[in-house]
Amino acid sequence: MYRKFHLLAILALAAPLVPAATLQQLSMDQMTDLATSVVRARVTGVSAAISTASGTPTIYTHYQLQVSEVWKGSALPEVAMPGGTVNGQHQDFPGVPELKVGSEYVLFLWKSSTTGTIQTLGLTQGIFEVSDQADGSIVAHRRQSGELMVDAAGHRVTDRAVRMGLTQMKARVRRGPEAAQ
Repeated sequence: MYRKFHLLAILALAAPLVPAATLQQLSMDQMTDLATSVVRARVTGVSAAISTASGTPTIYTHYQLQVSEVWKGSALPEVAMPGGTVNGQHQDFPGVPELKVGSEYVLFLWKSSTTGTIQTLGLTQGIFEVSDQADGSIVAHRRQSGELMVDAAGHRVTDRAVRMGLTQMKARVRRGPEAAQ
């Protein structure tokens, strides 16, 4: 018993030193189902603030959005990501993406029932950069996540980059996950 406790204590103390996040892999249909809003938007500004809504002071970086299309839910004025810098204080969280001002994205968003904060679903999984192609088409894509990813049963899986035509993605989100079955 003592040995088990000692091992658990060492692991608990070492855990904060290991910079990693574990994410459950989400399919496009799962993200569509779980998201409270799915929007196409351009990031127009960024600011950071300290929130105590969760009971612990946490810095959030807020990205202001100019929504051009709503595919599900409603247009939201901003999305927040944990971490950032306020008055010389910095907080960093593994796996949390940064958005670029001026860039356009398709965002799968959810609103925290605890804090009311609007965040991306599955961290980087819910962020697709929108870009024009040489042939005139528009695609939405996200890079492969570098974070540890598991399936619903908790087994380690390898994430893959996702690339899809914007029109195809929009149709898929609008028809919903039940239509794909």
